[in-house]
Amino acid sequence: MASIHRPLSSRRAVDHTRRDGFAPDSPEPSGPLASLHVDSYPRLWASGGLWNVTRWMTIFLSSFLVNKLTGSPLLVQLVGTSFFLPMFVGGVAAGAISDRFDRRRTVMRQLVGLVPAAVLMSVLVTSGHIQTWMLYLFAMAVGIGQVVDMTNRRALVNDLVGDRLFPNAMALEALSMAAGNMGGSLTGGTVIDLLGEGPAYGLVGVFYLVCFLLMRGVRSVPRRSDLPGAPKRPTDLASVRADLAEGFRTLPANRAFVSLLGVTVAMNFLFFSFMPMIPVLAKRFEVGAFLTGVLASAYGLGMLAGSLLMVLTNPARRGVVYVISSFGAMASLVVFTQIDRFVPALAALVVTGMCSAGFASVQSALVVACNPPEVRGRAMGMLAMAIGSLPFGMMLLGLLAERVGPQSAIVYCAGGGFVGLALWLLRRPEVLRID
Repeated sequence: MASIHRPLSSRRAVDHTRRDGFAPDSPEPSGPLASLHVDSYPRLWASGGLWNVTRWMTIFLSSFLVNKLTGSPLLVQLVGTSFFLPMFVGGVAAGAISDRFDRRRTVMRQLVGLVPAAVLMSVLVTSGHIQTWMLYLFAMAVGIGQVVDMTNRRALVNDLVGDRLFPNAMALEALSMAAGNMGGSLTGGTVIDLLGEGPAYGLVGVFYLVCFLLMRGVRSVPRRSDLPGAPKRPTDLASVRADLAEGFRTLPANRAFVSLLGVTVAMNFLFFSFMPMIPVLAKRFEVGAFLTGVLASAYGLGMLAGSLLMVLTNPARRGVVYVISSFGAMASLVVFTQIDRFVPALAALVVTGMCSAGFASVQSALVVACNPPEVRGRAMGMLAMAIGSLPFGMMLLGLLAERVGPQSAIVYCAGGGFVGLALWLLRRPEVLRID
C-alpha cells in the first residue's frame, strides 16, 4: 500500500507515528475529503485553488481588453496562445527541474515574480498606457507560472498524500480548478463593471501574494535522495540535461502513457482552444462585461459540478472516464455554437464544462498510475508539453474565425477533434485500460 509522506523532520521528532504520518491507532483517511486530512495538503490545495482563480482571471481580463482594443478574433486568440505556449516550450524541462529541486520553493519563487508584474499591469491599464503587446507578455509570464504549477505543485501533491490518496487529491484539484475557472471569469467581469480593468489586475496581484503566504505554510517533503544514507542526486545543469535525455528515451516506450498523451493533444489542440473566444461569442447576445463574465463562468460552473461528482463517486475505470468525457465535451461545445439565445447557451456551456471535468479530474492520476515515482516529474513535463499543443490550436481557431466566423470555426475544430480522437483510439487504445 502506498504511504502518505510526512516531512522528514516530523518523522524524526515523532518516532511512534506510522510511516503515512498518522498515529498508529488512527484509521486511514477515507471518503470524498480524505486527502484534506493529510498534513499540509489543505494549504497546498487552497493555494492551488486561488492560483486557478488568477489564471482564469488573467485569460478573461486580457481577452476582454484585446477584444476591446482591436475587435479581432485572431488577436484575442493570441492571448491564449501566449498563455499556453510555455507549456509546449518548457514543459519537459520544468519536469526535469521538478525531479531535481525542492518543489515547494520553486513554486514560491515564481509567485514572488508574478506579484510585481500584476501590479505593473494594473498601473499601466489604469493610466491608459497599456498596449496590446503588453497583455500578451503578461499572459506569457502567467503561462510560465502555470508550467511551474503543473510540474511542481501537482507533483508535490503526490509527495504529500501518497499514491493511494492521489486520485482523490486530483479530483479535489480538478474541483478547485473548476471553481477557479468559474470564479476567475465571474470576478473579472464583475470588477471590470464596478471598478474598471486596472483594479482587476491589481486584485490578481493581491491573490498571488495570498498564494505565496499559503505556500509558506506547506512543509517540503524530502526526496529519497535526501534521506540518511541515500545517494545524493546532483542538481547541476548537466544532470538536468541528462534527466531530459533519459526522459525522452524511456517515456515514449510506455504505450499507455503515449495513448494518454494522444488524447490530451486532441483535446487541447481542437477543444480547449475555444476559451479565449467567449468574449467574441458573447457579442451575438449583445451583453456587457458582467454577463460576458457570467457566460464564461458557466463553463466553470459545469466543471465545478462535474468535479464534485467525480469526488463523490471516485470512479474506478479512470481511463474510460477520460475518453468518454473528451467525446462528450466536444459534442456539447458544437451544440453551444448553434444556440442564439443567452440562457440556453449558458446551459450548453454548463454541460460542456461538466464533460470537461471528467477529463481534467483523472488526467494527472492517470499519469501517476502508468509511470514509476522516479520519472513522474518528467512525465508531468511531457503532459505539459502535450497540453502545450493548445496555443497552436488557438492560432488555428483564430485564423479560421477570421475567415468563416467564430461559431463555424469552433464547429470545424471540435468536429475534427471528435473524428481525430476516434481514429487515434483505434490505433492506440491503451489509455482505456488504465485504472
